[in-house]
Amino acid sequence: MSTQENTHRQRKQISAAATAPMVALEAYTRTRVSRSDSHLIRLRVSAVNGCRFCTAMHRRDARKDGWDDARIAAAEDWPTHAGELSAGDLTVLRFADAVTHIHGEESVSDELWDDVVRHRGEAGTGQLLMEVVTINAWNRIAVTTRKDPGSLRGVHREDIDPVRPGH
Repeated sequence: MSTQENTHRQRKQISAAATAPMVALEAYTRTRVSRSDSHLIRLRVSAVNGCRFCTAMHRRDARKDGWDDARIAAAEDWPTHAGELSAGDLTVLRFADAVTHIHGEESVSDELWDDVVRHRGEAGTGQLLMEVVTINAWNRIAVTTRKDPGSLRGVHREDIDPVRPGH
């Protein structure tokens, strides 16, 4: 997706009452998914979905937790950076991709599911699924309503339009 300034007409945002169930789901996953796995999932899914608002937000949040540009880039584009990630992290990212690109019941193979269970446990796998579902829903809301990443507090220009060597 182009990193050009958003030239689309702004749209009315949906009400707080409409997003209240999403906020509750967000609170639920925040207490059950590790910060590291959450960053992996939120960065990757937001990048895959082309959500500039959520990608900028999660770059900012990852930086606050000590992530550097290389780790953020690896999460957002893991196939290009697979050698820089642990087996567990790669499994989480493959799972995030499979759930995001859902194409019927075979989207998440038994082998992938079992691999996630092996790395994160049975309960952890369910929590990761809810994290992926949550960020996919937020991405769809932000993209559809054209939320402006420049409106986020504490976001730097490089969070909105990162300079990446070779891109």
